[in-house]
Amino acid sequence: MNDTQTLTLTNDYLFKLLLGSEENKVCLQDLLECILDIPAGNITDLELLDKELTKDALSDKTGILDVKLRLKDNTTIDIEIQNSWSTEFIPRTLFYWSKMYIEGFKEGQAYTSLTRCITINLVSQGFNLNSEVHSCYSLLEWQTHKLLTDLMEIHFLNLLAAQSFDIQKEPIEKRQKLINWLRFIAANDKEERAMIAMTSPILQMLNEKIDVLSLSPEERKLYESRMKLKSDIATISEVQFKAGAEWGIHEGIEQGKSLGLAEGEARGSRQKALETAAAFKRLGFDIDKIAEGTGLSREEVEKL
Repeated sequence: MNDTQTLTLTNDYLFKLLLGSEENKVCLQDLLECILDIPAGNITDLELLDKELTKDALSDKTGILDVKLRLKDNTTIDIEIQNSWSTEFIPRTLFYWSKMYIEGFKEGQAYTSLTRCITINLVSQGFNLNSEVHSCYSLLEWQTHKLLTDLMEIHFLNLLAAQSFDIQKEPIEKRQKLINWLRFIAANDKEERAMIAMTSPILQMLNEKIDVLSLSPEERKLYESRMKLKSDIATISEVQFKAGAEWGIHEGIEQGKSLGLAEGEARGSRQKALETAAAFKRLGFDIDKIAEGTGLSREEVEKL
């Protein structure tokens, strides 16, 4: 893959390639433990399923899920990564959930044999149902809010809200892990992703897999076809980095040809390190980890 192109898990092809594989099930289990309020033992040894929803007739509409799995208690889960929110996303989510709920149900079976189905939607841009990082919808009575059944559960994870969340004010470790997971998924900068990965051994392992990922020509074509426009924040960051590099090169030339391009590039790299460190400091990351990840000294990071 071209070095100028950034790998990001908001691309549904890459998300499925890494988190929908048998070899990375431990990563998927870790993410689910952060999202779902169920015993960790139910998530261990989860079973990955065929992602294509079955059809009862040739004329039926079907769908391909991003990641589909079954837990020990027969709960079925669909995980979808959505880069841009649209008005049709809710009915599509309900359609996928309903198909998954009745999949495999045969004539003559008791309705009590139907099992719990959970849909998890990771939304990168434009989510507008609420301002929460994590919201969950189920069937409730209007006045008493009493749960009708636990067979239906639909989660929304707002990746954009996670990026601006003040993690230092969150006392619950499980929720802190979830925020870091969502930031890791949303990251489209290699240095940023590496910094977030330092918060968890699981994320470090997944980050290494991303870094060494070698896509075949066919996989590369699929990946590139799914790439979306970068967010405004990422675009601004890229512009700032290029401006810093160009300024550094100009200064190096002006100060003497003996310094030349090498000093200019060094200034640009330092400018990028300072911007990255400042961004993570605003997000509340540990000073020592920021220094380690950017190559700056602790004193330099504290002054930002």
